[in-house]
Amino acid sequence: MRSLLAALALAVLIALRPGAAVADTSEFDDVRLEVTPLNKAAPYPRELVLLRIRGVYRPLVNREKLVQPPLTNFAWQELGKDTVSVVEDDGYTKRLFERTIAIYPEKSGPLVIEPFVHKLTVVDGARQREIEVKSKPITLDVAEWQGPRGPDDPKFWWLPAGKVEVIDDWSIDPERVPRGLTAKRTVTILAEGVPADALPPTPLMTSSGIISFRGPETRETKITENGPVSRASYSWEMRPITAYPATVQEIRFQWFDTGARTMREAVIPARRMAWAAANVTEAAPPPPPERPTLALLAGAGGAAFLAGIAVMLLGVGRETLRLPTRPPRDERAMKRAARRRDPSAFRAAVTALARHDPGSWPAAPEVREGLAALDRHLFAGAGSAPCPDLRALARTIVQARRAAAVRAPSTSALAPLDGPITR
Repeated sequence: MRSLLAALALAVLIALRPGAAVADTSEFDDVRLEVTPLNKAAPYPRELVLLRIRGVYRPLVNREKLVQPPLTNFAWQELGKDTVSVVEDDGYTKRLFERTIAIYPEKSGPLVIEPFVHKLTVVDGARQREIEVKSKPITLDVAEWQGPRGPDDPKFWWLPAGKVEVIDDWSIDPERVPRGLTAKRTVTILAEGVPADALPPTPLMTSSGIISFRGPETRETKITENGPVSRASYSWEMRPITAYPATVQEIRFQWFDTGARTMREAVIPARRMAWAAANVTEAAPPPPPERPTLALLAGAGGAAFLAGIAVMLLGVGRETLRLPTRPPRDERAMKRAARRRDPSAFRAAVTALARHDPGSWPAAPEVREGLAALDRHLFAGAGSAPCPDLRALARTIVQARRAAAVRAPSTSALAPLDGPITR
C-alpha cells in the first residue's frame, strides 16, 4: 500500500515539475478561425459586402500565413493591413488576428465562400509546431433585383453605393465668358463603397448654342476600413457659339442607396452660358453740321423733290437703286483678323457681327461648315484640327450676308395716279 502511494506522489511531482513533457496539450486545440459577412440585408449583385476574418489563438504564435480561397463568383479587394492584438478569453491570454476584405458578388442566388486556412507556427516549449486552422464554409444569399434598371439591365448603369456626391466647378463664370476664350467645366463624382471603375463613364455634354470638347478623365480609389471611397473627374472645354445666352442642360443619373435600400438620383446641374459684355465703348456720333442757310435748304429741297419724282417714274418695274454702304465695324475687324491669320480674333469678330446683325446668314450651310471647322481648330486640342482658310471664310460670310439682306420692293411704293403705266 505504501509503495502505491509513493508511486502516485511521484507521478504528481513529475506532472507539476516546470518544463515537464509538453505543456498542456489542450492549449494547441484552443484555436478558432471565423469568417463573417457584415452586411445587414441580403446584398444585390456588385454591392459591397465587408467580410471579416477573425482568428483567436491561445498558443504563442511565432509566424502566420492566411491562405484565401479562390472566391469564385466574387470580385474582392483588400482593405488595409491585418491587425494583431492580445485579448482575455475564457480566462486565458490569447492572440487576436483580424483582417477585413471587400467582396462584390457577381450574380444572384446562394454563393458559397470556401474555408480560409490560417497556417501557424507556434511555440511548443523549446520547440516549434506547425498547425493549420480552417474556417467553416459559409453561404451568402445574394438577392435578385425586381423590376427594371437593376444590375442586369444592359441599358442602365448600376451604381450601388453608400453615398454619392456631385461637385460642379468652372474655371471662369460661364455667364460671362470673355471673347475668344473657353470655359473649362470639371464635374467630380464621389462615391462610397464602390471602386473607381464602377463609376459611370464621361457623360455627353451637348446643348443647343454651345460647343463642347471632352477633356481627360481621371479616376482614383481611396481605401478605408469601411470600404473604398472613389472619385471620378470629367472635364470639358465649352463656349457659346451664338450671340444669345444658351443653357447647358442638366444630366441626371440614378444610384442605389445601400444603406436605405432605395434608388436615388444625382444631378449635374444646368448652367447658363453667355458671352461677357464687350469692354469697348461705341464711337461717339459726329457733331451736327453748322446750321445751313434758308436759301441752301430751299435749293436742296427742290433738288431732292425732282430727284425723287424721277426715280419713281424710272424705277417702275425695276429694282430700286441702292448706294453702296460702308461695311460694319465687326465685318472690317473680321477681315483684318483674316489678313493677320488670327483665328481667335476672327471668331470673336464673327460672333460680334452675328450679335449686331442678326439675320439668316449664320444659318447658311457654307457658313456653318466653315465656322465648325474653325471651332474644331480652336477648341479640339492643339494640332487636332487644321485652321481653315480665314480669307476664304470671310468672303463666304460677306456673300452670305449680302444674299440674306432684305431686297427692296420691285415696284414703286406709290400707286399709279391714272392706272397702270404702259411703255
